[in-house]
Amino acid sequence: MGGGFLLQFANRTGAQMMSYLVQTSNGKVIMIDSGHAEAEDARIICDTIKRLGGVVDCWIITHPHNDHFGGLLWLLENEQLDITVRALYYDFPPAEWVEQVETKEERLLVERFLLAVEKAGIQSELPPLEGKLVIDEGFSIEFLKARSQYEKYHIVNDASLVFILHFPCRSVLFLADLWIEGGRDLMRAVSPRRLRCDIVQMAHHGQNGVERAFYEIVRPKVCLYCAPDWLWDCDIGEGVGSGPWATLETRRWMDELGVELSCPSAYGDYVLY
Repeated sequence: MGGGFLLQFANRTGAQMMSYLVQTSNGKVIMIDSGHAEAEDARIICDTIKRLGGVVDCWIITHPHNDHFGGLLWLLENEQLDITVRALYYDFPPAEWVEQVETKEERLLVERFLLAVEKAGIQSELPPLEGKLVIDEGFSIEFLKARSQYEKYHIVNDASLVFILHFPCRSVLFLADLWIEGGRDLMRAVSPRRLRCDIVQMAHHGQNGVERAFYEIVRPKVCLYCAPDWLWDCDIGEGVGSGPWATLETRRWMDELGVELSCPSAYGDYVLY
C-alpha cells in the first residue's frame, strides 16, 4: 500500500456486516462503516481504535443499513464513547423514503442513529463530490457517488456511497452494497480509467451486487469480501452451494478475471500493508 495499513474486520456474530479501519503512515485513522448494532462487533472496533490512540479523523457511513452503521449506533447508545470522532461523513436518503422501499423498522433505526449522532455532538458532513478529501500525506478519498439519485431506485443499497481510498502506492475501490442499477449509473457517469483499482471491496458482501461487467472495468487484483463463512460458501447447513446466495458465481467471475487474492471475513480479520 506504500505506507499505513487497511484492516477488514470479520464479523464477531453470525451475521454479515461491513467494517474497515485504515491507519495512515502518520497515524491518522479512517473508519468505514461499523458493523451491526451488536456488542461483539461494536466493542472490537472501539477497542482497536483505542489501541491506535482513540481518535478517528474521518468516519464514513456508506448507507442506512444496520450492518453498516449499527456498530457506531450501539456504541453511542450503550457505551460512554471515550473515543474522538473528528468528522463523520454520510448522505442518507430521507427516513421516509427508507420506510417506503424497506420497512418501518429500518426507518426507526435510521432515526435512532441520527439522534444519537446529534446527542453525541459529532460533527457530520456531506461527502464532497468534487476533488479529493485529503486525510494525510499520500492518503485521500475520492467520492464517486452519493445518494443524489436515490428517488429512482427501489432499494437502499443503490443509494450507497461509492469512493476510492487512495494510498501512496495503491487505491481501494469501496462499493458498499451497490446493486445493479447503481452500478450501471456509475459506469455511465465515471470513466473506466477512474474506476480501475488494484483492490476492490466487493459489492453487497460479494453477492447480488453489481454485475460482472462492472468488475471487468475495475480489473482488480485483490478482492475484499465482507462475507462470513455461510455466505462465502453459500451454505445453509447442507454443504457448499446449498444456499440461495450468488457468492459462488461472483467468486467464479473473479477467478475468470484473474484475481490474485480474495479476502473473505469467513477466514478472520485481514490486514493489508
